[in-house]
This record gives sequence, C-alpha cells and structure tokens, in this order.
Amino acid sequence: MGHPYLPLTDQERRQMAKVIGIQDESELFATIPVTIRAKAAFDLSARNEWEVKRLFTRWAAENTPVSQLISFLGAGAYEHAIPSALPFLVNRSEFLTAYTPYQPEFSQGLLQAFFEYQSLVADLTGMDVANASMYDGPTALAEAVLLAHNVSNRKEFIVLSGLNPEAQQVLRTYTAHLPVKMHFMAPQEQEPEVKSQLATLLSDQTAAVVLQYPDFFGRLRLTRDLLSLIKESGALSIVYLNDPICLGLLEPPGTMGADLVVGEAQSFGLPLSFGGPYLGFFAAKKDFLRNMPGRLVGKTTDLDGKEGFVLTLQTREQHIRREKATSNICTNQALCAITATIYLSLLGPTGLKEVALSTVRNSHYLYSQLTRIPAVQGLSLEPFFHEFVIGLPTTDESFIPKMKEKGFLPGYRLPSGQPFSTNAYLLYTSELRTKAEMDRFCEEIERCVQ
Repeated sequence: MGHPYLPLTDQERRQMAKVIGIQDESELFATIPVTIRAKAAFDLSARNEWEVKRLFTRWAAENTPVSQLISFLGAGAYEHAIPSALPFLVNRSEFLTAYTPYQPEFSQGLLQAFFEYQSLVADLTGMDVANASMYDGPTALAEAVLLAHNVSNRKEFIVLSGLNPEAQQVLRTYTAHLPVKMHFMAPQEQEPEVKSQLATLLSDQTAAVVLQYPDFFGRLRLTRDLLSLIKESGALSIVYLNDPICLGLLEPPGTMGADLVVGEAQSFGLPLSFGGPYLGFFAAKKDFLRNMPGRLVGKTTDLDGKEGFVLTLQTREQHIRREKATSNICTNQALCAITATIYLSLLGPTGLKEVALSTVRNSHYLYSQLTRIPAVQGLSLEPFFHEFVIGLPTTDESFIPKMKEKGFLPGYRLPSGQPFSTNAYLLYTSELRTKAEMDRFCEEIERCVQ
C-alpha cells in the first residue's frame, strides 16, 4: 500500500498505468508547469480518524464566529436576523434531500417551491422572469455578461466603478479567453457625474453596461436617466445587487428600465457561514427567456385540468443541441433557494420593508454619530443605503485587533488604490444593531483614534 489514504495496492497501480499507457504517475501531471508542481507538494503525515478530527477542531477554533462579536462588517456578505422558524422548516427531510434535481427526480412540492422562488425574485426585481437560482452572485453576473454578448453580437462591456471587487475578479476570469473587451472604470477621489462619464464611453460596439445597486461603497447611483442613456446606445443594462434587502425600500431596477438583474441573495435567510454556500439569482426581461442560463419551472395543467408544476426550460447541453446551449453554470442552489423562499414568505412585504428601513436608519445614525468625532472623517458624500465610508487618522495595524478585543468588528479596511484616503473603512449596519451597541462602538472608536 503506497499511501495511508489511498487503498490501492502497488499491483493495482501497475495495472492501471498499463491500461492508460504510462510508465510513471508523474506523466499524469506533465502538462502542469514544474514551478506549480513544486509548490503543490504536500507533506501530510499519517493520522487516524480521531487525530484528524482533533486537528480540524483546533483549526476551526481559531476562527471567531461573528455571533460572538458586534459586527459592522459588510463588503459583500451581510448579517441579518434569521427567523427561528426558518431552520426548522428548511431542514425538513423532503427539502434536505434535494440537490440539483433533474426532471425524473423532481416532486411537485419541490417544483412549486422553485416556482414560488422565481415569482418572488421576479416580483422583487421588477422583471418578467427569474430562473431557479444559480451558484452565487458573481457567477450569476458573469452569466449575464455572456448572455449579453451572445444576443447582441457586440464585444465591448463597460463596468461602472463601485462593483464588488470579488465580482470584478470573477468577471475577469470568465472573460479572459473570450473575444470580448471589458472596460472597468476605476473609482476616483472626485468622480465626475456618472451619466456624463458613461456617455463618453458608450459606442455602437457596447454590448452591455454593468452597474451595482447600491454600489460597493453603499452609494445610490442607479437612475432612470442612466438606464435610458444605456438603452439609447443600443446596449443592455445589467444591474447587480449584493444585498437585495434594499428592494424592500428602493424602486426595483426592472421598473426603472434594467434589462437584466442579477445578484447575491445570501441576505435572504442564509447565514454568513465563513463565505458559503450562498445563492445567486438571475432575472431578466421576457425577451431573454430562451437565453437565460440554468433552469426555469413553469405552472401548467394536466389532461384532467389539474394544476401542476413542471421543469419548463433548461438550456443545458444535455438537453438541447450543444451549439445552442447557453448555460455555463447549471448548479442550482436548491436548498438555498428554498431557504430564501421561506425567509421572504415569513417576512412578507411589510416585514421586508421594515428590515430595510431599520437597516437604513441604523446606518445613517451610526454615520452621523461617528462623524461627530473630530478625528473621524465622513467620506460618504453621496446618498448611501446601508454601507458608508469613514476615514480614520490612525495607520496602526493593531486597530482592528484592538477593536475585536473590545467585542467589535469595525468594518472593512479599503485597500490602497481605492477612491478614498489611506485609512478608509467601509462600515455596515443591519436591523440587528441596537442604539446602545452603536453608541458604545463610537465611544471605543473615539478612544482608539485619540
């Protein structure tokens, strides 16, 4: 036996090598550059099952769960209250067994759950149709870009400043080897008016314009005029939402004129969970129904006139001709989509609005209190939703550890090159934060920066 975790005997290995026509297993990795292979070498000592469990438990204990701190950290992943009834309902066995089900495996209950999810997403975003979920927000955005490229036959894309950096990176990766040109507008200290800035960049080769709403810095820059300008150029508009809780209060992008609305629905009842699993949503005008990736569930009637649900469209190469396939990501986040459906059903329109309103009130209260501190500079000069930027006078790397010792996660320090001062922090509040917590946080900030 060559390795404690691989049970094949040496004889079995030789037989396998003979069948596939290699002399040594190193031939399997010959196409990987030597420099990468050298770095990928592992030195794992043999451990039994209990030793492995202890090791992983010790590593896990090095993390500090956000539940043990008062968090003002957002930047793409958002802490919201999760109703206690939600885990109970979503953990029912008939839901837990469902992961990327195919037509023969679908039950009417699951199909109806997806249909309700699609209806909720379409209603919230103001769009005609929505699919049955995708892997996560950034990959849903990348699929929207591919859709725009396929339907427009144009090759240029404009990404307005303020798109989540991780979503930008996914876009770069997706399009790196495609015949498209991505123009990422870099954020600036004093940005010109968005509409006039965009007008100089639009051309008859622009396939689509991507913009986040609210943007990564919390700014509310999406307007009907902006979408009209994009439409007049013949390009499509792709609106990305990182926290769709805002749709409980803000006008849906679809009713403002957006062509595609995609985003991350982690806020709808999914815990932070160190980054996943999360939930991508994809909504579009009906013109793009047959170009959408993923799966769509429809409602129909059978021969007896009874109402039923059916998996209606799948643009996967397993189901249609390969050259016609448009779905690059087929992963349906079934359990996450059901979680979002239950979350929205428990809250209802009034509850969602209350969550959004409470979030906005808290963030603006905190901003006003922080900027009363003489050493704190308010850098969010445009209207913002629930995230804002402040500047601190300290460059001390121990600032965040000190605040964590006091029980606070003090936000996300913006990296150099962002459109704000060197010591700029992006802060976030939700409906979870109380006035007492925010006041205490301000007191600790004031002590730290003195």
